Amino acid sequence: MASDAVFDPVGNSSSNTSIQAYTQGNRVAVDKHDHTTGSSSLPPLSSIRRSLPAWARDRRLPRPASSGPLPVFLILLALSYLLTPSPSLYSPHHSSLYTPPPQPTAGPQITTSIIVPTFHERANIASLVQTTYSALPPLLAKETEFVFVDDDSQDGTEEEVERLRGEGYVNLEILVRARAGGESGLSSAVIRGFERARGTRLVVMDADLQHPPSAIPQLLDALEESQSPMALGTRYGKGVSMDRNWPLYRRVISWGARMLARPLTTASDPMTGFFAVKKDAFEASAPLSPMGFKIALELLLSIPKASNPPEVPYAFGVRRQGSSKLGAKVIVKYVLQLIHLYRRALGIVWHILVAGGITGAIWAAKWLMLRRRGLGGRLTRERRGGGLLPLYRDEIKMR
Repeated sequence: MASDAVFDPVGNSSSNTSIQAYTQGNRVAVDKHDHTTGSSSLPPLSSIRRSLPAWARDRRLPRPASSGPLPVFLILLALSYLLTPSPSLYSPHHSSLYTPPPQPTAGPQITTSIIVPTFHERANIASLVQTTYSALPPLLAKETEFVFVDDDSQDGTEEEVERLRGEGYVNLEILVRARAGGESGLSSAVIRGFERARGTRLVVMDADLQHPPSAIPQLLDALEESQSPMALGTRYGKGVSMDRNWPLYRRVISWGARMLARPLTTASDPMTGFFAVKKDAFEASAPLSPMGFKIALELLLSIPKASNPPEVPYAFGVRRQGSSKLGAKVIVKYVLQLIHLYRRALGIVWHILVAGGITGAIWAAKWLMLRRRGLGGRLTRERRGGGLLPLYRDEIKMR
């Protein structure tokens, strides 16, 4: 037998050198050129199968090297630790800038302070003050002060407060934070108002009259009667509904923000801006992150024994004057606040969830990309080992 002959299991032999090259693992096309037509063709698959020795017919392709998702997960876990932003924290004992003014020398002592952050709210100040004092019982009205914290509106807010003082509303304080100071925002304004307040009970509400002053006595009663150092006004209590003129997009945003925060607290409305807290409980709180608009959620998770507060339902109205401060910047700050709170509540579990979620997303995207290109089934077949014959079939398709 010639040295270049190939053994045929059927008993035949062939001197086809291209087939010998195929059996040695070189993927060489076997062409029979027809000089009369100029066309080319491949031998029948059955003859190739018979011509291949057993070791070549059963040979499996090597499994592609793959490091798997574990290294990616470990890298992402380390990056989560290193890159997750750590906000500057406020400590009531070490970060205070202000102290309360002296108690009145004549008349009842101040027991309740209403903290109102303002920014371009001059048109609402007089209505808020007059409506609130009219809604309070006479003795409580004499023991209540307003503390306005204005972010340098320069719209006449300070002058409006001075005008109301001249009309007999003497228990009005205003703290104006200069823009050059670098501090702004609702949460930090509330905290600075807490520092400035003379009362032992602190009520937080907006200046736009969306929070009804008539609900303040109920909020204070709930604070005194419960074991919790906080009481919340809720827009989602039984028998309470939103004003029908409240825009749909605001309802959707409010619902979404509330759902994102619900795993952190049992409160029905942790996003409320209408709540009451005892001042000594605020001073005993853990360090706070004064970012974003939702300081009530931060206090619920930082003040001891405040996680299950009493709730007072109230009807949420629509803004009468001015414009809403809700925007993309506010939403981003809220998301950052949630990241901080979840990380603090979950510890290392938070970083594991982040790294695991991103790793899973990467692998899912990779699988979808391969599937979209039509390579998913082919790669699976090659990894399982389809032998050399599938390569021959692919070549036929290419031709």
